[in-house]
Amino acid sequence: MAEELQGGGLPPVAEFVAWLVELKVRSGDPTLEQLSRLTGKVPRGRQVPKSTLGKALQGRSLPSVDVAAAVAQACVLYAGGTSNAMSAIRQECLNRWILAKSSDQVAKINRNAAEEPLTDSQRRAELQQRSEAEEEFLAKYYPCMMASLDRMEIFGITLRQQDFSYRMSTSYISLSAVEHRSTSRYQPQVPTPASNKESDSGPLRVEDAIAHSRRVLIRGDAGSGKTTLLKWIAVGSMKSTLPAPMAMWNRAVPFFVPLRHFARELPAPEQFLDYAARTLAAAAPQNFVRNTLDSGHAILLIDGVDELPNSRRGEVRDWLRELTSSYETCRYVITSRQAAIDSAWLADLGFLSLELTPMSLSDQNLFILHWHETMRSAVSDEQERVRLQAHEEALLRSMAERRELRRLGSNPLLCALLCALHWDREMHLPSDRLKLFEAALEMLLVRRDQQRNIVGDGDVVRLSSGVQELVLRKLAYWMIRNDLTEVSVEQMAERVGSYLRETPDNTLDPAAVTQHLVIRTGLLRAPALGRVDFVHRTFQEYLAADQVLNDDDLNFLIKHAHEDQWQDVVVMASGRARDSERNHLVKGLLKRARRDKAHRVRLIVLAVDCAGSAPSLAADLRREAQARAQELIPPQDRDQAEALACLGEVALDQMPAPGSGLQPYEVEAILHACRLVGGAAAMRVLAGYGMYFNRSIERQLIEMWRDFDFGEYARVVLSALSEISGLTVDAELLPHLSGLTNLIRLQIDGPVPSYEVIAQLESLHELTLIDPAPELHGLSAPSTLRVLSIIGRVEPESFQRLLLPSIERLHAEVGGGDPSFPSWRLVAGMPEATRRSITEITTDSPLFEIDAEHISSEFPALDILSVRPDYISNIDQVAFLLKRLKECTSLTYFRISVADAEDLGNQIAQSIFVHWTSVTTFDGPGRRCEATFTRRM
Repeated sequence: MAEELQGGGLPPVAEFVAWLVELKVRSGDPTLEQLSRLTGKVPRGRQVPKSTLGKALQGRSLPSVDVAAAVAQACVLYAGGTSNAMSAIRQECLNRWILAKSSDQVAKINRNAAEEPLTDSQRRAELQQRSEAEEEFLAKYYPCMMASLDRMEIFGITLRQQDFSYRMSTSYISLSAVEHRSTSRYQPQVPTPASNKESDSGPLRVEDAIAHSRRVLIRGDAGSGKTTLLKWIAVGSMKSTLPAPMAMWNRAVPFFVPLRHFARELPAPEQFLDYAARTLAAAAPQNFVRNTLDSGHAILLIDGVDELPNSRRGEVRDWLRELTSSYETCRYVITSRQAAIDSAWLADLGFLSLELTPMSLSDQNLFILHWHETMRSAVSDEQERVRLQAHEEALLRSMAERRELRRLGSNPLLCALLCALHWDREMHLPSDRLKLFEAALEMLLVRRDQQRNIVGDGDVVRLSSGVQELVLRKLAYWMIRNDLTEVSVEQMAERVGSYLRETPDNTLDPAAVTQHLVIRTGLLRAPALGRVDFVHRTFQEYLAADQVLNDDDLNFLIKHAHEDQWQDVVVMASGRARDSERNHLVKGLLKRARRDKAHRVRLIVLAVDCAGSAPSLAADLRREAQARAQELIPPQDRDQAEALACLGEVALDQMPAPGSGLQPYEVEAILHACRLVGGAAAMRVLAGYGMYFNRSIERQLIEMWRDFDFGEYARVVLSALSEISGLTVDAELLPHLSGLTNLIRLQIDGPVPSYEVIAQLESLHELTLIDPAPELHGLSAPSTLRVLSIIGRVEPESFQRLLLPSIERLHAEVGGGDPSFPSWRLVAGMPEATRRSITEITTDSPLFEIDAEHISSEFPALDILSVRPDYISNIDQVAFLLKRLKECTSLTYFRISVADAEDLGNQIAQSIFVHWTSVTTFDGPGRRCEATFTRRM
C-alpha cells in the first residue's frame, strides 16, 4: 500500500479528482448536465458527455488533460468567473494533472480504463491479431509518433520564441466542414443527382462530419488547417481522447503519410513509418504495417495531394485504389487544396468529400483568445501580459466591428497573422490580404531581428533584409517552377550560392546563409532531418509572385495560369504588379480564355479575380472582364462566386431572379457571392431569395447574419422569409428579433439582460433557454407559445412567477444543484394558470422529489412525465414511483433517461409492473438507459 499513501496523503489520482470535486462544490455544485453544456463553451472547450464527466469525478482513473481542464473551467464559468479566472484555473489544473500523471499507478489505471469501451469479444479479437512483438513495438511507436506530431506552431508565437513548444492536442481548435458536391475549382459544373439534392444540414464540426465514414477526402484552402487536423486525429486516436462522435476511431493505429516526402515514389506500406517514426522503422516486427492494415485497426492519414505535380495525380489515385481494395476496413483521411482535385475525385472509391469552411466570427474569437493565452504563457513580464490582455480585447472588438477583418481572418493561418501583426504594430492592421502578407514579411525579415537585437551579434551572418528577400523570392519561384514543396539542405545551399553571386554579399558561405535563413527568418523550417520547406505554402506563393514580376516573366505565368500550383501566384502577382504589368497579365488571361476551350472557365475566373481586386486597370480590359463575368452568371460554385464578388455591386445587379429554374448549387453560389459583397445591395438580393422559400435557403440566410449589420439584416432579409423554422441567438443578437413575426422556434444561449422581446414574436411556438440569466427578467410569451425549455440555474422566485397560460410542454432542468429547490418543486410552484394547461413535463429531479400524490391536482392535463435524474442506484426506486403514479389517472406515459448503472436497463426489461408496460432502449456513449412506461388499460 506504499504507493497509495505517498507521503501520508491520498494517491495522486484520488487527490486530483478530489480537487476537481471540491472545485465543483465551491462553484455552486452544478449538475453533470450543466457541466457538460458548459464544457463546450470554455476556451479550447469541446462538449464532454455526462457519462465521461461521471467517470472523471469518480476517481477510478485519471481523466484526460482535455477533460480535466474543460471541467475545471466549466466550474469557474458556472460560478460567473472571468476569462482570466478560467485561464488561471486551467493552468492550475494542468500543473496538478501533470503531478498525478507521473505515478506508475496512474499509468496502470489508465491502461485498464482505456480497455473498458471494448467488449470482451473485441478485445480477444484484437489480441489474437497482435503478437507480443507487435504490442511491444506499439508501446514504443505511440510515444515516438506523439513526440513528432503532438506539437503546433502558431504564427507570431513560435516566431517570437523558437524553443517554445506546446501540445497540439491541448491547443487544437475544431474546424467546420460541409459536404461539397461541386466539381473542380475553375471548371464547368456538371450537375449530378447529388448536386440537385437539397440538404437541410449546415456546416458541421469536422469530427461530426467524418465520424461515421471510413473514407474521407478533405479539401481546403491554404492555411485552412488540413495538416493540423490530420495530426489531431493521429494523436487523439493514440491517446483515446477523440470526442464522442469519433469514439470508434480511438485506439486505432495511425500512419501519417505527407506525400511531399515521397516526391519520387509513392510509399509501400512498409514505408508508412518513415516520416513520423523513422528511428523505429527498422525495429518494427516483420509485416507489422501490413498486419495492422489487414486487421482494420489502422488509420491512414495522407496529407497534401496538391503538393505532388499534377502529372502524378493519376498515379496517386491508382495508388489509393490499390490500397483501399487491399485494405478495405481501414480508415482513410486524405487532404488536398480544392484547386488540385475536384470533390468527386475519389467518389468511385467510396470517399466522403468534405470542404473546410471559413472560420465563423465565433471561431475567430476563440482562436484570438487561444493565441493571446498561448502568448501570455510564453512571456514572463507581467506588464507585457497586461498589454496582451488589452490587445486581445481590442482585436475582439475590431473583429466584431470591421467586416473586412472578418473576411481577412477566414482561416487559422490568416487569423494568426492578424493576431501577430495586431501585436507587433500596436493594433494597426492592414486592410487587405496582400498588405497583410507584406506586413508579415517586414515583421519577419526586418523587425524581428531588430527587436531581438540580433543584428549586432558577431556570431550571426550579416545579411541585409533586401538580400534575404531576394534569396527567398528566387528560392520560392524556383521551387514552384520545379513542383517542389521541400528540398534537401544541400540543394538549398547550392541555390543560395548561385543567388548570392548576384549580390554584394557574394563572399558569404552559402551553407551558413542557408542555416541563417532557416533559423532566423521564420519563413523556412526543417520538417525532417536534412530537409527544408517554407513554413506555409502561401508565403512561398507570395514571394514567387514578386519574383515573377522582378524577372518580367509574366508570359510564363500566363502560359501556366490554368495549372493549380500557379493560380494563387497569378492573383498575388496581379495585386503586386505595376499598372502596365497588370494590364499585360489580365489581357493575356482573357486572350487565352478566348482560344483555350479546355481551360476557358478557369482562365475567366482568374482574369475576373485579378480585375476585380485591381486598384487600376485599363478601361477596355475592365469592360471585357465584366463582360466575360457574364459567362459565370449564375455562378456554378463558391469559387466562381468569389470571382464575381470581386466586381462588387455590379455583379449583384446581373444575378438571375429567384425561382427562374436555378439549381440548388447555383442558388448557394449566388448567396455566397452576396455574402462576400455585403452591404445594402446584397441584402436586397438576399431578401428576394428569402421570399423564394426552402429550408436550404433559410439555413444559408441565417448563417450569414453575423456578416451584416444585425438589425438591418433582420429587418430586410430574415423578415422576408415566409417562416423561420429555428433560430439560435445570444445576447448580441436577441435585441434584433422584434420584427420577426415569422419565427417558429427560438433558442437563446447564455444569459441576456432582458427577455422582453420574446413577447413580440407573434408566431413563436417553441422557446429554449440554455444557461439563462437566473432572474429571467422580462420573460413572458405570446399566445402562440406551446413548448418551453429552460435548462440552467434560475432564481426560484423568478421562475415561480412565470405566467404562461398557453404552455403545453415544459422541459425544466432548473434546480442548479440546490437541494432546497429541486426542479420538480420549482415546477410545482408555478402559477396555476401556467400549470393547468401542461400536458408534458421533462425534469431532472431525483425520483424521490416527485410529489406523485398531488400531480393530478397540480397538473390536471398532464399526460407524459419524463425524468432525467443524474443517477438511480436500483430498480426499486423506479418501482416505488410507478406504484405511486398509478393514482394519477390522466398520466399515460412515464419516461426515464439515466446512466445504465447496476445494469438498470436489463432489470427494467426483465421486470413486470402491475399497472405499466415497459420498453427499454440504450443510447449514446456510456450506455444510457431510456425506458418508457405506458399505463395498462
